[in-house]
Amino acid sequence: MYLIPLPFLFTPYTILISPIAQSLFMALPFILTGAKIQKKWAILIYCVIWGLGGIMPYYIAMMTIAGLIGEYILSKVKDRFKGLSLSFTAAILAHYVGGTIIPYFITRQQQFEMVKQMYGEDYAVKMQNLKTIPFMIGIAAAIIIVSFIGSNIAKRFFKKHF
Repeated sequence: MYLIPLPFLFTPYTILISPIAQSLFMALPFILTGAKIQKKWAILIYCVIWGLGGIMPYYIAMMTIAGLIGEYILSKVKDRFKGLSLSFTAAILAHYVGGTIIPYFITRQQQFEMVKQMYGEDYAVKMQNLKTIPFMIGIAAAIIIVSFIGSNIAKRFFKKHF
């Protein structure tokens, strides 16, 4: 989860689209966990652990909410894979909202200063200019689409479980 964005850190353009790549590759461990551990609250625990890795309280809260939504979906959907796929989509969207969108609105200036210190002012300004509402909505739409693709790839990898 934390290694996937590393190749994307070099430009402001690529760092903002790294959640799309994460939604493709992170489907594998999520779907495997849900397929192998078919106990109530397993997805919630997975999402809470995922959230704790992000340290920020609003990120932890978003991932906990995603886990609760995932558990609700799994309790209502008969097809286990479909439920896991929808749960993963909810989790990866919560990851994007809690890790990118909420910090953008709550800590915009602090985030700008942190990026400026780490990568320089040009990088920080470009990144700030790219973070527009339409751009973020486009990324969210791409995350939804790619999360379903990642889920289907995971299903093929773990076909004996479905």
